[in-house]
Amino acid sequence: MRDAALHGVGRFIVNATRPADWDAVVDLSRRADVHGAIGVHPWFVLELRDGWDGDLVNALGAGPNLMVGEIGLDKNHPDLELQESVFCRQLQIACDMRRVAHIHCVGAWGKMMDVLRAVDLPPAMVFHAFSGATDLVPELMEMNACFSFGVSVMDAARARLRAVVATVPSSRILVESDDAAPDTIPNTVAEIARIRGESVEQLAEVIYNNTMGLLNDGKI
Repeated sequence: MRDAALHGVGRFIVNATRPADWDAVVDLSRRADVHGAIGVHPWFVLELRDGWDGDLVNALGAGPNLMVGEIGLDKNHPDLELQESVFCRQLQIACDMRRVAHIHCVGAWGKMMDVLRAVDLPPAMVFHAFSGATDLVPELMEMNACFSFGVSVMDAARARLRAVVATVPSSRILVESDDAAPDTIPNTVAEIARIRGESVEQLAEVIYNNTMGLLNDGKI
C-alpha cells in the first residue's frame, strides 16, 4: 500500500475468496483507505460447509459498508453446477442486502448471462478483468454493470480485449491490479487512455469518480 501510494493510488478494494479470508478482509476494511468485499470465489466452492450463506449474511449485516465478492463462474475449475448454485445464492444475498457484487467469469459467459437474466440483481456489479465479448456490453450495462481492466490490456496480442476497452463507455470503466502490484494502476490507466485516444488525466479523473460513486452509493 505504501508503494502504491507513491504512484498515486490512494484507495483499495480488497476481495475475499472464501470464508477463511473474511475476517482478514473485514479487518483491512476498517482502514479509511480500504473497502472490503466478502464472498466465495468459484475456485473454492468445494470447501464450503453447511450454513456458509447464513455466515455471509451475518458478516455483511455486521459490516454495512462491505460488498459481496469475489463471486462468479469459472469453466476451468470443478463442478460448474455447484459454482452456479453458490453464485446464485450470493447474487440473491447481494440483491436483498443492496450490496455491490464483484464478479469473476472465465470461459462461462453463456451460463453467466443465463443466470443474470433469470435472477434478481444487486444494485451494481463489477466484472473483474472483464473478458467477455463486446456485444455483451450493452446488455450488461442495462443490468448496472461496470467493467474493470488490469495489466492484460497492455498485451498487444489481446485484440478482442483491447476492442472492448475501446468501446465501453468511460462512465463504466474501472481499473484493477488483480494479481499484479498496485503500482501498475497508473500504467494501466495510461494504456486504456491510449487505446481510447483520450487524455490520461481526464480518464483518470473519470475512473476515480466512477469508483467513488460505486463505493459511496452503488451508483454507476
